[in-house]
Amino acid sequence: MRTIFVFLIIIIASHVANAQISNGIQYGNNPANGHYLKVGDSTKIYYEVYGKGRPVVLLHGGLFGDISEYEKLIPKLSEHFQVIAIETRGHAKSEIGHQLFTYKLMAQDAYTVIKHLTSDSTIVIGFSDGAVIAMNLTIEHPEIVRKLVFAGGNISKEDYRPGVTADLEKTTGKTMEMDYPDFVKDRKKLMPEPERWDEFVDKLKHAWLTQVKVEPSELKNVKCPVLVVGGDRDQYNTIDNFYKVYKQLPNASLAIIPQSDHIVFYRRPEVMEAIVMPFVN
Repeated sequence: MRTIFVFLIIIIASHVANAQISNGIQYGNNPANGHYLKVGDSTKIYYEVYGKGRPVVLLHGGLFGDISEYEKLIPKLSEHFQVIAIETRGHAKSEIGHQLFTYKLMAQDAYTVIKHLTSDSTIVIGFSDGAVIAMNLTIEHPEIVRKLVFAGGNISKEDYRPGVTADLEKTTGKTMEMDYPDFVKDRKKLMPEPERWDEFVDKLKHAWLTQVKVEPSELKNVKCPVLVVGGDRDQYNTIDNFYKVYKQLPNASLAIIPQSDHIVFYRRPEVMEAIVMPFVN
């Protein structure tokens, strides 16, 4: 069944997306719920687990991303599910490893963590880079993905908005430190190997520029329900691109979020909750 949802909603209290979680939990840096697991190349991947029930896996966005991107959604999900929030290699508390970054490699990291924690099939929610990782996970290991939320993702770097690829090519660890000094300073405090910051950015840029590629034939073989989500003002992807992904999936729904840029979980947390919770349930 194919469905398109267009949400025309007047958002009250526009700063809610930037508010702190009232329960005081520091998602992404929570010793009480945080764990490490060595994956195939002995890289230690950090993850946090909340709640009980059927598993829901959260995969965050690239570079700026970490588990805290889902700080508005985790409390709601953990009331009904076991939430497994995984930090992608190199991001925040996860180690970088020594391989070139590919989305298949990062999907395999996620697979290893999932299989370590559960034998059940999972609902996977991926945002941006996490959406690309989630799609690769679904293609490579369809038996463990029961449903997929593909938010703010892309299937080909050729589909980026004009100018995006050029901007990505210019991104280095040094430019990040100049443009976002406070972010980089705080991020290095979480990293197990902060001295490898420049190397991490280069590895991630390699994935952005060479590894964003999902073939149409692969999408057609994705049998599980998929919810494709995108902001109508996404800086990297057009609405046409989200529609393109939706059209190639045999069992998909599409939600375009009004007045939202790329970071839909931050900009419209209440709308994302209203969309995601019925889908995962």
